[in-house]
Amino acid sequence: MATKHEIIGEEWAQRASELAQWAMERLVNRKDVWGQYSVLTPAERRREGKSYKAMTLPRVEMRGQDMVTIDKLTRHFASRHHRKPQIIGLHTTSREATCKWFGIDIDMHDMDKTDAEDHSRRNLNGALNWWRELQLLGYDPLLFDTNGMGGYHLWVLFAEPAPADDVYGMVKSIAERWAGNGLFEEPETFPKQHREDSIGAWFRLPGLHHTNHHYCTVWSGDEWLEDPWLAGNAAIDAMLQSTPGPPPPKAEKRYLGEHRSRVTLRTAERTLDVANPISQSMSTSLDSVPTAAQRKRRFERTGKARVCVDLDGVLCQRSVGSRKTSFGEPFDGAVEFMSELSRRAEIVIFTARVTIEDPEEKREVIQLIEDWLKKHRINYDEIYQGIGKPMAVAYVDDRGVSCRPEDFGVNAFAKAMEGIDNLLGR
Repeated sequence: MATKHEIIGEEWAQRASELAQWAMERLVNRKDVWGQYSVLTPAERRREGKSYKAMTLPRVEMRGQDMVTIDKLTRHFASRHHRKPQIIGLHTTSREATCKWFGIDIDMHDMDKTDAEDHSRRNLNGALNWWRELQLLGYDPLLFDTNGMGGYHLWVLFAEPAPADDVYGMVKSIAERWAGNGLFEEPETFPKQHREDSIGAWFRLPGLHHTNHHYCTVWSGDEWLEDPWLAGNAAIDAMLQSTPGPPPPKAEKRYLGEHRSRVTLRTAERTLDVANPISQSMSTSLDSVPTAAQRKRRFERTGKARVCVDLDGVLCQRSVGSRKTSFGEPFDGAVEFMSELSRRAEIVIFTARVTIEDPEEKREVIQLIEDWLKKHRINYDEIYQGIGKPMAVAYVDDRGVSCRPEDFGVNAFAKAMEGIDNLLGR
């Protein structure tokens, strides 16, 4: 009997020609170069500490003769572990300095690290936030689980090739919000900044992972499903049916001529206002740079588990005035509780107060929350400003009801119903 992996692989192979035609039309920016991974010999693996190396092909003297073709693309999408792909990645920018798409690479390579599970959760949460925000901007983003261990690729296709500078400005305005989106490090973006003397970078195509026993899956958006990730034919359908979107906005001047390295939570020295959604972050200036104390509180990597704590009804009494601008007094024991919790976990303040569409009003409310927390010397690491529910190991909420049948069996439902009745005042 064929394994699930073999069945999915056969579906990719059967539809490789369709995918190749789609990729040629929607993804190929230039045909004279492409990216590929080469499997290393045992001696090379010991010396290099990895099983493969990335290369740009063809060799310089062969460029213009050996080209990206439908046949090469078909072999990529039909690949198996025993038959390595001919093409693994496509370049981001054409000779005319235009791009048909942009991509964001949210890496996760080492599952043996002590914080790997938290890293993986953060990656997924950040990727989903960006996927939702891009949808609100009128795009049909493709989110891929690329390696089955917490690595994700996010693609956005344009209906027409767009100026590389504008595409770069758009993707950087998204990715530079990485810390506020809960990620451990700044993701790699494609395209890089355009330079006339460079052929640019290449981005790995969807399909079989070059080292893992994993065909990429596609996020369906149906979060209520037990498994919202599409595999095999369903994933391929989602790719082929993805609707290319409108052109990116004109790039801000700060993205033109910019050269800087990616940063992590340990090295971040500057960050943009992470309160804004993507549509606002494209017009955010660098004038508002956090203080050193704010950077330490917001971005220092702890390696601890993440715990979300509500504000109203947990830390402070519910206010009688405006829910957005007035605060009750802290509950007895709240300061001590947060101090003790900070030694065990990374604390995220998760409050409905910040679910405001107007970016200016949202910034004001966040500042008021920060001032209140500082006034009462309440420990915390971050005020969550994203869309949806952040990833965490626990949620502390006065209106939350715990239901854990996996741990407590059928009695968990009776206990949960009792909690609901209490909240209903019955």
